[in-house]
Amino acid sequence: MAALEPPRPVTGEDAVKPFDCGQESLNRWFARHAWQNQRNGASRTYVVCETGSGRIAGYVSLSTGQIERGLLPKSLQRNKPDPIPILLMGQLAVSVDFQGMGLGASLLQHAFRIAVVTADAVGVFALATHPLNAGARSFYARWGFRILEADPKSAMIVRIKDLQASGF
Repeated sequence: MAALEPPRPVTGEDAVKPFDCGQESLNRWFARHAWQNQRNGASRTYVVCETGSGRIAGYVSLSTGQIERGLLPKSLQRNKPDPIPILLMGQLAVSVDFQGMGLGASLLQHAFRIAVVTADAVGVFALATHPLNAGARSFYARWGFRILEADPKSAMIVRIKDLQASGF
């Protein structure tokens, strides 16, 4: 098993182009937009690299966002602003060479910790994501994300309150 460094912000020195998670859209976004968005403040991407080689093993990207109150289940709409502030996890990917090692879960937990700290500082209701496929939806569901049934894009959210209750 390869030794991995803790998550850190992506830099312009990172070799993003060779990254391959097996999902072309995630590879393409990472190569074309991760560093540029980091520089201009549009999102923050955190990478985990292999110790020694610096090869990128995985990444997670976060930005702020909002959802319409009407997309939430009725039980969660009460006393909420419209739109509702969220933290958006735009991408989470693990290189094919590092899959099956628990790195996806580790990156997700990193995103959870950032979401809780952010919510304490500025007010955020939930962490949201738009899973690319059924496998990703299943992964996120195991971590407490719920599908927003009213959302045509099938977003999934986990409330900050629930993350805090889980110890994040």
